Amino acid sequence: MKRMICRAPKIALCRECKGTGILETEAPQRNPAPCPQCNGSGRVVVSCEMTVDIKPYRPVKQGYLKIM
Repeated sequence: MKRMICRAPKIALCRECKGTGILETEAPQRNPAPCPQCNGSGRVVVSCEMTVDIKPYRPVKQGYLKIM
């Protein structure tokens, strides 16, 4: 049985810049670089779509070992 799971989009802090919108560089006061992932906003939209395939478990029958 296959099932599609979708999560509604939500707003989260950017992990690259930790929500500041500016990447940490060696000289942040002189050359602040905007974060390329969030475009300097500090926030990103996160969503998820997955396909789940559920199958019954069928164990493989194995023969018994004889110890002599």
